[in-house]
Amino acid sequence: MGQHDCAMAKLRLAAPVWAEVSARALAEAPLECCGLLAGTRAGGVLEAVAALPLVNQLASPTRFISEPAGLFKALRRAREMGLEVLAVYHSHPDGPPAPSATDLEWRWAPGVADLIVAVGGGAPLARAWDLHAALPRELALEVGGPG
Repeated sequence: MGQHDCAMAKLRLAAPVWAEVSARALAEAPLECCGLLAGTRAGGVLEAVAALPLVNQLASPTRFISEPAGLFKALRRAREMGLEVLAVYHSHPDGPPAPSATDLEWRWAPGVADLIVAVGGGAPLARAWDLHAALPRELALEVGGPG
């Protein structure tokens, strides 16, 4: 079995990571923000300790595509920190924190979770997903710890 073959059960965000992701989602509204979460995995628990923001080259309120050079730099930074990409995050400025048809079509890779942050109601609300299951499967989401 490869390193990504184990089932994902929980995405745990260090408190500073959640603070950074939620602040960015609010700041970039009404456009979608995007980025990567990096950390370590133990069994089905993904421990995100770093947020790696990306530029949404579409500058769209309903879709995102990461700017390629920035994506390359973020992947290199994760590797330099000795961390693995655990999740892709993006915001839904005016919708729920649930996967859209576009999210299902443009998912990252097996073993990488999706964190969707809704900001339309003012206070950020996030849910984590495994979009590679036969049907989208929600993961437990926990925020806490210093990271």
